[in-house]
Amino acid sequence: METPKEYHYTYYSYEEYGRGYIGSRTCKCLPKEDVEYFGSFADKTFKPTQKIILKDDYAIREDADIDEVLLHDYFEVDINPHFANRARQTSTKFRVPKEKAIELGRKNGKIHGKKGGQKTHKLKIGLHGISKEQRVEFSRKGGNKNKELGIGICGLTAEQRRINSKKVHSQRWMCTETGHITTPGGLTNYQRKRGIDTSKRKQIFN
Repeated sequence: METPKEYHYTYYSYEEYGRGYIGSRTCKCLPKEDVEYFGSFADKTFKPTQKIILKDDYAIREDADIDEVLLHDYFEVDINPHFANRARQTSTKFRVPKEKAIELGRKNGKIHGKKGGQKTHKLKIGLHGISKEQRVEFSRKGGNKNKELGIGICGLTAEQRRINSKKVHSQRWMCTETGHITTPGGLTNYQRKRGIDTSKRKQIFN
């Protein structure tokens, strides 16, 4: 007997006028038909009725898990009161750059807008219910938390930060579309100004 095909996807489920939840899922049916699943959240006060499929073409579950981690980092779901996740999904099997998390967050934000964002934007619910001031406040709280716990860049000494900064600025990357060579940050700015996909790059030397 043939084994049923498995499908892997990431999603955003949300209450009609309330909070949201980001997760990844594996199912035996097409993701768009997996309509009764809204997440494995522990918060029993969270009552989602809507779900948007962010991406559904993963070859393996691990790829969906990576994107879930990136999305959790981008939206800071552990400190953002809009989300019912309570904690960020993490993994010790891989490390991903922050720039990829930002890019993925922007990309999935566009997907959200195309598939269901018009209604949520109009009603100011879901992700669109968070004001610019609130986002700034979430970022400030996250920075204070990192400083308090001594994690991330806040866990580095002044000498370590100086060395890391020197290493980054000594790197040279090339745009594979135009051949332009510069620093990592410089290349990002160069490509964005020209509408070039920022993933089209390769490291020349470090």
